[in-house]
Amino acid sequence: MILWLDDVREPWKHGYINATWVKTAQEAIELLSTGKVQLASLDHDLEDGHYPWQYTDISKLERTGYDVVLWLESHPEFLPQTVLVHSANPEGRARMLEVLGRLGRVGAR
Repeated sequence: MILWLDDVREPWKHGYINATWVKTAQEAIELLSTGKVQLASLDHDLEDGHYPWQYTDISKLERTGYDVVLWLESHPEFLPQTVLVHSANPEGRARMLEVLGRLGRVGAR
């Protein structure tokens, strides 16, 4: 199974015709935890709500693609064969790739 994590971009417009499209970090983690994901392409920014300065209540922060790769680091038994990062956010992308590098899965698109 191919997992596409992005809140806006449609997978088929980026070459992933048969991907399962999820829009939140939680949905991605739920799909990864099935053990059926062979390839995951992940975005970092999943709505504007992940920027701390937008909220006085930190509990309302949206989880990001970074949270997904941190989850994978804690649950390596669910690590797909290939993990790509397609985020346009340079800082978020770098943080995600750092974690994936520790896992031996470095990929960027």
